[in-house]
Amino acid sequence: MKVYFKNLDGIRFIAALLVILHHAQFFKAHHQVGQLSFLNEAFVSTGRIGVNLFFVLSGFLISYLLMSENAQTGTINFKNFYFRRILRIWPLYLAYGISLTLIAPYLFNMMGIPTAEDSRTIFTNLIFLLLFAVNIQLAFFPYNKGILEITWSVCIEEQFYLLWPLLLLLFRKRLKSLFMVLITIGFTSKLLCLILPYFFDVKAEYLLETSYLLLFDKLELFGTGMFAAYILFHRERYLGFLSKGFTKPIQIAMLLLTVLVIFSVLKIPVVSKYYFDHFIHAALFGYLMLAAVSENSLLNLEYPIMKTLGKISYGIYMFHTPVCQLLIIVFIKIFGAGRSLIIYDLLYPIACVVVTCIIAYFSYEWYEKRFLRIKSKYAVVHTRI
Repeated sequence: MKVYFKNLDGIRFIAALLVILHHAQFFKAHHQVGQLSFLNEAFVSTGRIGVNLFFVLSGFLISYLLMSENAQTGTINFKNFYFRRILRIWPLYLAYGISLTLIAPYLFNMMGIPTAEDSRTIFTNLIFLLLFAVNIQLAFFPYNKGILEITWSVCIEEQFYLLWPLLLLLFRKRLKSLFMVLITIGFTSKLLCLILPYFFDVKAEYLLETSYLLLFDKLELFGTGMFAAYILFHRERYLGFLSKGFTKPIQIAMLLLTVLVIFSVLKIPVVSKYYFDHFIHAALFGYLMLAAVSENSLLNLEYPIMKTLGKISYGIYMFHTPVCQLLIIVFIKIFGAGRSLIIYDLLYPIACVVVTCIIAYFSYEWYEKRFLRIKSKYAVVHTRI
């Protein structure tokens, strides 16, 4: 089922851009280059927030798609759903992941970057990759070297997709109850991380970092995306909320608030430290989904460049970390490890974005599109909103 929502391609790219900016700043700080130290604070959470935006967006799109299918056919075609997800996610994930897992250690050694991966470690990384369990590997076996860390969120999404059609079908008449269950699980997972250290010899920080990498810690994000889709799907029931809650002044205030939260201008340190700010992100991004597709939306991201960048955002997300790592090495070799504002605070992050987007574009056009053509055969109906 192909459902098109205006502005969401642009939002998808913005989510990927936030992650790139975070990692570009991370590598700058690691090599102690650049001049604008305040960027460390501005981009400290944009990676995590960008991923959270992806999760809310996934919950919104997938849930609306499944609700539409259930309404039109009386059920959900599990086979078609899984084929669509496999054809969208697996080709790039497997080709890129396997190649990098097997080849990267040798490339790094050739470049003079020491690696400690032996054949056993590489084989272990490959098994977790193939099982879409890199997030579990990072949570419980972080001492392994050479883990393709960036795929942890893709694994969480795949785990979510595995369960989601069944949950929506089982709760199809009680979706608001499902939303509350998901919110409760997400909240409880974080609360337990703070309570258990009082009874067991374990640090709250360790539990929070472990929980952060697992699916149940993200259920409030997927669930809020689903609830936003539920409101939109049953928009006739929520006309009052949709008319009063999305006036231009309220949209301006909410968009401004979202920007301030994203760049850590507004933050509650204790809430952020223990990841309870995920609920703030969920609420803001759930609103953003509905604002983006509303008739009087203030957002206008329907430019060809933004739509194209949104379509290739999966590749942007997957490719950006090695690009950022390699570019910082190249920049230091060419310009030296200095504090130049122009070189490292301006040109370097721009180069990270541009080079990553170019690679992702060709990956999409030359490789991913082949599978997307097959994926279209499993669509049920075409809807435009």
